[in-house]
Amino acid sequence: MSGIVVEKKALWRRLLLSDWTHRLSVLLVGLFLLQFVIWITKENGLWLPETVRIVQLTLLVTFLLEHVPKLHWIIRGLLQLMAVITLSSRVLQSTGVIENVTLSSYFSSQLFLNLYQLTPYLWFALSAWVIYLALIWWVEVKWRVYLLMIVSVLGMCIRDSFSNVYLWPQVAMVLGCGLFLLILCHFQQLRRKDPTAWSYLADYPTSIAVPVISLVCLTLSIGSIMPEVSPVLTDPYTAWRNYQGQPVNFTTGKGVEVATAITTGDASSGYSRNDTALGSGFEFDFTPVMTVDTTHRSYWRGETRALYNGKGWELGDSDRRAQVTNVRADAILATDPKAAGSKLKTVEITQNVTILSEETYPVLFGALNIQKVVDMSGVKTGLETLLWAPTQSELRFNESQRQAFPKSYTVVSQMPIINEEELRLAPNDLPNRAELTEYLQVPENMPNRVRLLAAEITKDTSNPYDKAKKIEQYLRQTYPYTNKPDLTKGRSRDFVDRFLFEIKEGYCDYFSSAMAVLARSSGLPTRWVKGYASGATAMPEEYLGMSEEQGLLDPDAAGVYTVRNADAHSWVEVYFAGYGWVPFEPTSGFLLPQAAQTVETVIDPATLPDAPVTVEETASFTSPGHIAGITGIVISVAALIVFLFWKLQVMDLIRERVERRRASLLKQKVIVECERMLRICRRNGYTRDEHETLREATSRWIKQSKWMKADLEQVLTIFEKAKYSNAEITETDFQSTTQIVEKLRSQF
Repeated sequence: MSGIVVEKKALWRRLLLSDWTHRLSVLLVGLFLLQFVIWITKENGLWLPETVRIVQLTLLVTFLLEHVPKLHWIIRGLLQLMAVITLSSRVLQSTGVIENVTLSSYFSSQLFLNLYQLTPYLWFALSAWVIYLALIWWVEVKWRVYLLMIVSVLGMCIRDSFSNVYLWPQVAMVLGCGLFLLILCHFQQLRRKDPTAWSYLADYPTSIAVPVISLVCLTLSIGSIMPEVSPVLTDPYTAWRNYQGQPVNFTTGKGVEVATAITTGDASSGYSRNDTALGSGFEFDFTPVMTVDTTHRSYWRGETRALYNGKGWELGDSDRRAQVTNVRADAILATDPKAAGSKLKTVEITQNVTILSEETYPVLFGALNIQKVVDMSGVKTGLETLLWAPTQSELRFNESQRQAFPKSYTVVSQMPIINEEELRLAPNDLPNRAELTEYLQVPENMPNRVRLLAAEITKDTSNPYDKAKKIEQYLRQTYPYTNKPDLTKGRSRDFVDRFLFEIKEGYCDYFSSAMAVLARSSGLPTRWVKGYASGATAMPEEYLGMSEEQGLLDPDAAGVYTVRNADAHSWVEVYFAGYGWVPFEPTSGFLLPQAAQTVETVIDPATLPDAPVTVEETASFTSPGHIAGITGIVISVAALIVFLFWKLQVMDLIRERVERRRASLLKQKVIVECERMLRICRRNGYTRDEHETLREATSRWIKQSKWMKADLEQVLTIFEKAKYSNAEITETDFQSTTQIVEKLRSQF
């Protein structure tokens, strides 16, 4: 009995350890390909989630079946092919992409119809399967492994350096897999040259595997804990940027307003901590920062700056000397003395903020003007870390307390209602001008053409509000929005002058700084404000296809808004005597949320029309002869219907009609998605005139904001195909349209 047990153990040992070099090669190649799948998932919108899942499962099932011993390669390939098709079908059924398909249908005349439903997902799965098998063969020779490593690492490093896609973990995994594959190639060479030594290793692979793996892991561990050392030679990316005359950004995770005097290169969007030197370009980062459950849409205000230094914004003397007070739960916060007695009406809005980021911010974000803090992290205690600066309307977080930034808080704000007729009554002369000197400051060496432009824009105005509105409209209508302005056009040392007369394009920092300086040059006190735009909220499905004119959609409605790093924003507040600080939005493509007084409508039931009275008629059949006659007629009609169905092949016609209906539904879905895109654009300032076609409107929008060009042109092509062409709309067209609309919604 013991001999049988020993024999079984020996059998299992031979099965598990037989051809172990091939098994390890299969594992390493699978890990190698997985790094490219991870790379693709980091590219925004390149693959659908269903495609990623199918490819990952394809790699897994190929790996498992490659480990089944003593299978002919044809049988193994057929098993892998069947597994790939089955997995693709199951994934698409579970995600609702296709309807449920029975297994028996694959062995009938519906085989090719089923395979057609799996496209294009099946092509990705089959490609991954073929590439996997091809690489298993490719890595059997050393020079091929070296070539594969060099090409892969170069591709990943170039993409990592010239974009915001972070690929260093994948580079490390590719290098690790390549090193182990080279070791396996060495073992294969040993097998051919010294069969005796190889036979010993084949029987006892752990004798060499343990020391090799331990040595590689020890080397990687030591390298990971070694201190960082500055490079002796300039890397190719930095050398290329310097050759182009462009600065290099050595930091990551910074944002739209994050550029500093030392590092002003391209970065990722996010909230700024240093605004002394603005400019350069950035990449959109759609990482969520917070969610705001609010009773009214607003901009989420952070900090203000008063001193313009010609390059960016700094804290002014009043900002540095600002008195701060402690904060207590539900206690009314002090108001800005300069805005005391404001004639503006307000609307009370409550905001429940949930922080999703691990960052620590200098302020708690909220709508203008914060009136009180209800709670922090769900409790009404522990508010010692908060300080209120009334002159800046800032709810500051005291980082010196060494406490964690709150993960949630609730604030109540009094949002001003912008009544243009009232604001036009604001006096031209400021009674408290001495208190506002800092908000009228401009650099002495600022080029005179900026002042002349301000005078030209406001020459036909008679009151401060119209001056501010004219400057706002001029900037919105004259300069296009782009996250990557052409800095090579700039020559002036002044940031605003360079934007207005040389670069002539930019993002929010350019527009807001320009309006602040132009308004100051016209005698209007201004301050520069940074924070976040509103973010995006999910649209209820029942609203799809509806219009704002029907009263179903309110762009400033209550809801839960998801705010991302891409929503980092800056704007301007202008001071009007007797009214206080009023926000303005000069950036092209953005639309400032507006508060309006709610008017309750009381409906008098007496005025409603009377509901129509329906009379139910009942019929009774009491005559047996009458019943028999009706029964015979029903049977005859039923027999005639069955005969006609069979003779006229009605079922085939219905099947064709269903297929055509499905194609027409896809066209309707594409048109609905395009209508949703138009609503999103309209809420963000991109309006379409009644006489304009969609092509004319998008062409005008692209001139304003070049970053939308590729997305709008792709949606326009699919829309015209659905609206005016006889060509069929595919599921891929509909999915592409949906993804682009979602992408545009998140970027606004």
